[in-house]
Amino acid sequence: MKVRASSLEELFKEALKGMMNILRNEKLEMRNKKAMRTVTVYASDRTALLVDFLNEALSLAQIHKEIYTNVAFSTFSEIALQAALLGVKVNEFDEDIKAVTYHEADVRQNEKGEWETMLVFDI
Repeated sequence: MKVRASSLEELFKEALKGMMNILRNEKLEMRNKKAMRTVTVYASDRTALLVDFLNEALSLAQIHKEIYTNVAFSTFSEIALQAALLGVKVNEFDEDIKAVTYHEADVRQNEKGEWETMLVFDI
């Protein structure tokens, strides 16, 4: 999955939305039971932070049968974040993702100043 955004924080949000869209590819009824989880992630660099953040969100989604449609960062830097994952409970997933891999992941700014990366999932 190729992800591009105008800011680093927005890149993390878009990557989460894209991954959740793979797990559940249909429009979710927002009247479903709402879900909120908090995550804290530390990493050595911004690429590791993104991969670790997505793997943490994936783990929580699978454990609690939830799809996170939004994220609110209370702390965000290139090596640490704290966030609330907001979403809904679901009965099942359309696809199974085992993990987000480091293969081809490289969070960087392109020549236009946009943040981008490629994400490979272990299905």
